[in-house]
Amino acid sequence: MMPSSRKGKKRKSADSVVVLKPPSKPSKVTFLSPSLVLLEIPADTNTSLPVWEAMRSQLVDIAWTINPYSISVNLTPLTAKQGKITTSTQTESTSTLVPPSTTGQAQMMIQALSPQQVILSLSQNSTQFLPSPPGQPQNSPSTSTLATSLIVCLPLFITSPQPSLHQTSTLNQTQVLPSIPTLIPPTKQQALSVEPPPSLFHTKISSDIQICDNFLLNVCHAGNMCNMHHTPYPFHWQLWSPVTHNWIDIPHRSQVSLERLYCDVNQEVICIKDGHVKSHLDFTSMDLDDCKYDRVRRLTNSDSLIMYPLLASKWKIYWLDHYIWKEFSLTLSTLLLKKMSEKEPECSYFIGSQEYKLDFTTMVQINVTTRFYREVRCRPVYRSPDSMKHYLKAGIQSDPAEPVSDPPGADLSVDPLKEFSSWYPPVWRLASEQDFSLVELPAGTAAYRCVQNFFHESLPETEVDIISIQQVENLLHWDKYQRQKAHMQKHQEVSTEPLERHLFHGTNKEASEEICRTNFDPRIAGLNGTSCGFGSYFSISASYSNTFSAIARPNGIHHMFLAKVLVGNVTQGMPNYRRPPPIKSKTRPIGHYDTCVDDVKNPTMFVVFDSCQCYPYYLIKYKDLPKEIEI
Repeated sequence: MMPSSRKGKKRKSADSVVVLKPPSKPSKVTFLSPSLVLLEIPADTNTSLPVWEAMRSQLVDIAWTINPYSISVNLTPLTAKQGKITTSTQTESTSTLVPPSTTGQAQMMIQALSPQQVILSLSQNSTQFLPSPPGQPQNSPSTSTLATSLIVCLPLFITSPQPSLHQTSTLNQTQVLPSIPTLIPPTKQQALSVEPPPSLFHTKISSDIQICDNFLLNVCHAGNMCNMHHTPYPFHWQLWSPVTHNWIDIPHRSQVSLERLYCDVNQEVICIKDGHVKSHLDFTSMDLDDCKYDRVRRLTNSDSLIMYPLLASKWKIYWLDHYIWKEFSLTLSTLLLKKMSEKEPECSYFIGSQEYKLDFTTMVQINVTTRFYREVRCRPVYRSPDSMKHYLKAGIQSDPAEPVSDPPGADLSVDPLKEFSSWYPPVWRLASEQDFSLVELPAGTAAYRCVQNFFHESLPETEVDIISIQQVENLLHWDKYQRQKAHMQKHQEVSTEPLERHLFHGTNKEASEEICRTNFDPRIAGLNGTSCGFGSYFSISASYSNTFSAIARPNGIHHMFLAKVLVGNVTQGMPNYRRPPPIKSKTRPIGHYDTCVDDVKNPTMFVVFDSCQCYPYYLIKYKDLPKEIEI
């Protein structure tokens, strides 16, 4: 456990943004109880097909395919001669389940609740799969018990979404299927229910216990009797009220915002706003200068990767070096975090020939010889709800806003940063009647996540919040770029360095609009310096490019391009260069370098002098995280 909570055609201008629509959403799966699963049919499903009518008429054969990592249910309409509906259960693993036969067959019953709802349930004769009493012959193979357990846990409601029902009904928690499910005629309340009952969250007064990982994974059966905290996320923030002597939950909408700030090691004091009252929270002491609340605590889950590898909390430990927080080496970090989890008061270690001692109470590192001390901080690694959505089952999940445009001809399931064989990127919708198009990527698509992750590698979520990612579709300048790329590929010498890189370029709102229309223009270079020559500058780091991304008022939005750049052969740049110098080589006596860099051995900045060598691939708009949390 980590530190306690105390610490061709007529062209048009593209003034508006086109929004792509993501692929159809998969069917939602919701556990209504340990023995009841709800499958929601996607809204765009054609329920007029014969299979749906067969289900409503109870003329469907149901086959289960089960392996350790997936469950498939095949529904096949029956002909009139096939008779009663039955199911066969099979597995793709080494286990052998009950075969479809008259004796030892799992009976599955179907009852139509409405044109939108069908319930599947085992009939009572499924009890024949239970082991027979001692001394009596078994009714099925020895594996029948396994078959029973797999089937019993999977009665299903299959239902189409009804928007009005979300507001008018809840699940009657007393009407759940027994351990060996039978077909229960549903009440009106059951039939209308399409949402699970609200999760029962609770926290304990003690700060020394952890958040229940089993609850987060939706496998805790203790409920309110569990001695651990039950919270929506693997982290939870609360305020201490000296009046009521209780821990008060910070509102859900502010939980993630506060966590993002705390995970930024550079944040020490932030502002908490309660109505018109503002107070300051010190992350080191967890004290709050407020008369209504005077303390804050952060609850966390287990950090054991062995017991809970999916949601285990991760921590990093830093030391202050001339106003810059630097992370300890992996080996030393592991040692220090281990000592902290064991509640050791201090730890001694060597860095080179120097001996140091770290006091975990004051979080100060002291050089044993010189007595020079440095401040140390331990902060968790931020985990966004989106990154945990495949594992987190107890939280409050929200889907991204629906796009408003018609589905364009674009493949949003690919990684746009990987090589592709087509002339135009597969994620483009190709609006050829316009000079250029700004097409917004929907959050949650694979294309969006790839660009988002690449951006956050150097400019993390604990510092900024992405507002939108727009792909720039400019046919004229893309064609120029592709022809230049083919030319450079033909003449490039064998090299271990890539010809093309994805680099960042920070700018302002007005310049970003011009770049989308006319591409980067080296002729107007020099506004932000010419340390490597008069050209267009690109960085490998979004964090560095952020220093050149001016805030657009009044909304405070930054603008940054993720560009494709043909770097080719590079050389050291000079302030007076207006093009790369000639190549001095006996094997290639004619020609010039393609790009200038700040450091040939370890380049972090690239300068091109030909606009055909670069293309504004994506425009990323983002904001700095506010340092004020409203509760």
